[in-house]
Amino acid sequence: MQKKRSKNYWPHGIIISILLIVAACIYTIVEAVKYPVELDTYYFDTKQNVDKNYDKIKAAQESFEKKYTTFLEVNDRQNGALHVGDNNRIRVVINSKIDENTCDFDADAKLLLTRPETNRYNQNLTSSYTEKCRWFFAPVNVEKNGRWQFQTKITIGEDVGFFTHEVNATAE
Repeated sequence: MQKKRSKNYWPHGIIISILLIVAACIYTIVEAVKYPVELDTYYFDTKQNVDKNYDKIKAAQESFEKKYTTFLEVNDRQNGALHVGDNNRIRVVINSKIDENTCDFDADAKLLLTRPETNRYNQNLTSSYTEKCRWFFAPVNVEKNGRWQFQTKITIGEDVGFFTHEVNATAE
């Protein structure tokens, strides 16, 4: 009498698993190359300058954080939401920790509105005027729903602060 041979699928499963892992690695490398570190705009400078002056940048950031507090007002609300296609009102509020009642410092505030996954929709914003510790920016139009970031650089004398504020854009 002859025994019936059963098929063993383990070798096929192992080979398929290895091929899937290799494909996942290739996909990860292709996606990582699309968004190189050189396109990071957090410090408003090139990667080479940031690498060279990182200690100075961190010292200026720490000094800024000891002296000032900041927050972002979007459409008259602290950390509010953006509206797609609207004229969004943006303000940066800077307060002194030393004397909360004065705004006698001269600050240079720069904003970059960006989507985290691409630089296609970047908008550089500069303040148009200042009133009562608030730096007002020109109205902003947003094209797409979803996650956006305001990257902020505030310079007051030798102190420089870098901040990222996450906001969502919704259609009304």
